[in-house]
Amino acid sequence: MEAAKQFDNVTWADFGIVDDDLTVCDHDVKSLKYKDLRAVCSQLKIRGVKNTTKEQMIKKLVFMHQGKTRYGKTLEVLESTLTRK
Repeated sequence: MEAAKQFDNVTWADFGIVDDDLTVCDHDVKSLKYKDLRAVCSQLKIRGVKNTTKEQMIKKLVFMHQGKTRYGKTLEVLESTLTRK
């Protein structure tokens, strides 16, 4: 399978953390090539990574993933505590 086609349907649900390392589709993010990281970032609509290095893209992905997981937890708490009068 071509590398760019492998990450065509990536969502945030495909991300996970294994041994303090971010993984996407069972691949360690640090082991991905620059082209693959660009495909992942464009699929997830992450802006500001077009002309950056591989390390900066990884930092941005980690930052965005942490934000998504924290925000998702707060939404679950808010939805369970909201009442309608």
